[in-house]
Amino acid sequence: MAFSIIDNQLVIANKELSYSVSDICKNQEEPFYLYDLDGIESRFDYFAKGLKKASQDLRVHYAMKANSHPLILQKLKSLGAHVDVVSLGEVKLAMENHFLASDIIFSGVGKSVKEITECLKLGIYQINVESLPELERIAQISKKLGVVAPIGIRFNPDVNPETHPYITTGFRENKFGLDFSDAGKIDLVVSDYKDQLNLQGMSIHIGSQIKDTQSFADAIEKTINVYKTLEQNPLWNLQSLDIGGGLGINYNTIDETTDLSLIDEYCALVKAKTQNFPGTLICEPGRVLVARFGALLGRVEYIKNNNYKNFAILNTGMHHLMRPCLYSATHNIVPVIENTDGKDVLYDVVGPICESSDVLGSDRLLKELKQDDWLAILDAGAYGAVMASNYNQHEMMGEFVVSSNQVHKVN
Repeated sequence: MAFSIIDNQLVIANKELSYSVSDICKNQEEPFYLYDLDGIESRFDYFAKGLKKASQDLRVHYAMKANSHPLILQKLKSLGAHVDVVSLGEVKLAMENHFLASDIIFSGVGKSVKEITECLKLGIYQINVESLPELERIAQISKKLGVVAPIGIRFNPDVNPETHPYITTGFRENKFGLDFSDAGKIDLVVSDYKDQLNLQGMSIHIGSQIKDTQSFADAIEKTINVYKTLEQNPLWNLQSLDIGGGLGINYNTIDETTDLSLIDEYCALVKAKTQNFPGTLICEPGRVLVARFGALLGRVEYIKNNNYKNFAILNTGMHHLMRPCLYSATHNIVPVIENTDGKDVLYDVVGPICESSDVLGSDRLLKELKQDDWLAILDAGAYGAVMASNYNQHEMMGEFVVSSNQVHKVN
């Protein structure tokens, strides 16, 4: 278990140890993120062991856009993870935290000349190409540098999973990837740059926060059928299939066993759909590895009643956690120490930002709150701090990591 409520207090419980979150809060005034490193380790091990039942030739590339805290990166590297990045800044941060160039897959639709040049010079494992113009650009830069570019072609399998429309990426209306019918056009580019492009892999990624595992099954099945055709093409040198990431969690409960059931289901379908696949299997999990193991902690500045609603106004908000505002996402919100003698009150939990969208949770039934109480916005370990800003010139929040009951702070 990660964040749990024991004796009406929020604790981090792992490896027969528990750490009281209030012990950190009592020494703080400003909001902060808190991460459970032991929980992340346990989740990575569970996920990787499950997928190894599908393929022993497996590379798990953590999607560091989910959470790029240095101690999390270092921990995942020590566990055998590789990394998936979407910018040169992420490349540099990954390498600063012990990942090698050979650990890195570079994804994303808008790679610049500078980013491509630097990655080719470094010798990263693979560049996942998302368009014909990008492929041509990489070929031209490779020729200038006198190197061979390791290419994975990202195809769009035209699968529309059940998730928020802003985070679907594998449907034909999305900006990501090439259509399977573009294979002939890819051949034309490669035939002009045979010495510069090594088409070593195929890649897909259909979206984020997906719990509908049938979408993954459909996408993998479609892609493997095309893979079998293209591996006969002498212009292609296929050795790997990157099935992307996107596996979600159940934000409606703090019970992490629901995640484990979903991981089991996902690993079983991957095994079924990639049976007898001869190459390297690559996956890019992000949220499912880290979301459960992070919480945003904020202090109550004011309790306000306007005769229509009760508001708990915190010193943190949409500038530190964008998901509720951006995706209408739901996060469980709990007191760090519950007022067991208080009555149940319905609150809108809001932040200090001058926007009506600065709402972390609406109509939350909580025991009566008072000024200076601490609240935890749970399951915020993914797409939390990495999307934060200093909007309205508020200070950025701090970040703490707990590991084996030791507390570490990097910033």
